[in-house]
Amino acid sequence: MSRTPGKFYNHSTKTEYIALSRVAEVVGVPASVITDAISNGSLPVQEISGCRCIAVVDLFKFTDEGGAV
Repeated sequence: MSRTPGKFYNHSTKTEYIALSRVAEVVGVPASVITDAISNGSLPVQEISGCRCIAVVDLFKFTDEGGAV
């Protein structure tokens, strides 16, 4: 697995996370859409090593539900 800035991997839960500062860029939506989703509870934020992150699984759910349109 290559290392990429802004990505984290939890080996015990086998979950990949993306830093909050990179989520809008990765998903390809304005940052305001991500901010609104966090505010209304659609995207749960977790803190890993002092960095606020969102699980990639949660991003897939968010985009599949049409939140990133």
